[in-house]
Amino acid sequence: MQSSAEKTVTGGRPSRTRIPARFAGEMVEVLSDIMSVENLDHALQKIAKAIADLFSVRALVIAVLDENEQVFRIRAAHGFDAERETKIKKIVYGAERLRKDIGQGEKIVENVYLVRPPPGKHVKGEEAFYSNMQDIQSPRSDNQSWHELDYLLLLFTDRNGEISGYIEIDEPSQRKIPDRETVEAMQVFSRLASVAIENAKLFQGQVEVAQRSRYLGDIISHDINNYNQAVTSYIQMALSSGDISDKAAKYLGRASTSAWGISQLIQRANKLVQIEEEGASAMGPVDLSEVLRESMENVRRNYSDADIVINLNKANHRYFVVANQLCGEIFENILSNAVDYDPHEKIVVDVSISELSTDSRRYWCVSVADNGIGIPDSKKNIVFGRFSPAESRAPGSGLGLSIVRAIVEAYKGMVWVEDRVPGETTKGSVFRVALPATVSKR
Repeated sequence: MQSSAEKTVTGGRPSRTRIPARFAGEMVEVLSDIMSVENLDHALQKIAKAIADLFSVRALVIAVLDENEQVFRIRAAHGFDAERETKIKKIVYGAERLRKDIGQGEKIVENVYLVRPPPGKHVKGEEAFYSNMQDIQSPRSDNQSWHELDYLLLLFTDRNGEISGYIEIDEPSQRKIPDRETVEAMQVFSRLASVAIENAKLFQGQVEVAQRSRYLGDIISHDINNYNQAVTSYIQMALSSGDISDKAAKYLGRASTSAWGISQLIQRANKLVQIEEEGASAMGPVDLSEVLRESMENVRRNYSDADIVINLNKANHRYFVVANQLCGEIFENILSNAVDYDPHEKIVVDVSISELSTDSRRYWCVSVADNGIGIPDSKKNIVFGRFSPAESRAPGSGLGLSIVRAIVEAYKGMVWVEDRVPGETTKGSVFRVALPATVSKR
């Protein structure tokens, strides 16, 4: 049997999800605004205002499921003064309370319930929702008039069909039960708003991850590095004392080398955090030939005690790619990797530049061929990860090649590794970096 509310609101016809014509234009206009990815609370406040403006609502709240505590928290409110809004946002609802509200309400269309408690029946502690407490005792005049205790629940669900929040209409401007067309428009809008909310939650999650990464990066780059510098200082003091045995000096020398390695690792970890946060900023044409020349000079300087030959094979013209000031980090890391994993007394690395084209883009591809120990086929797909399995110790299994990958991905480029001699994994590797080609600034 159809309820009186269903007769008033739905007129006995099956529910539909189309946008009623009188709301379509305005709804499309506001949807483009609320769909912008941003902070969750900002998105919710936009949605609340949009509902109020579109459907002539004087007061409403939006609650979102707190997945950690499995309760619904009111995150946005519209139409309440500051004091009442503060009190309302402190109220928390469990799933049981929501089920009770739905059970006491009348289903209008899918996921929309009109809850009409008997006059005088209100939940203690929720007085902030009512604009006039005296009116909660008043009898209902007719089925179409809005009572102080009435509210309309618009549920929204996640991709698994679970309730992830709701919009609660507490007072329409005209203080009338919304007609069928208005309820259907609200239903459509709440479904679309739920997508915007999910997007905002995902965005906020990524922001929080980035903030945690930055926090950990700060700890590594400052606090841990300070301890490491202190250790290095004490080692140097011990070595300079002239009071130690040759055996102790040997071990202290090794400790000093390890401390330097820790310092290098800290710098690379901090660089990786920076790249992930700022890697694609200030992009523009970069002369690849100049970047390679500087990278080669830096590597020769860093390994001044080694016998290194780096050959650069390129045509007599300039190669411009879309990049920024971090571009040199790519090739310094790859070249350093080539030196570190070459067991020969004389280290020879061959660098070349060629053109690479796909269906949609043109690239300049830099190939760095070394004569090192090579990379097994089973490790080629993971060598650019942050951490390779410790037992394998494949070339680049520290942070250096992770930095390479992070920068190349920020540039919308490609990076991979091949055998220098096809099919011979122990005779060196070729690292290839393809960066989007562009023209120089005029």
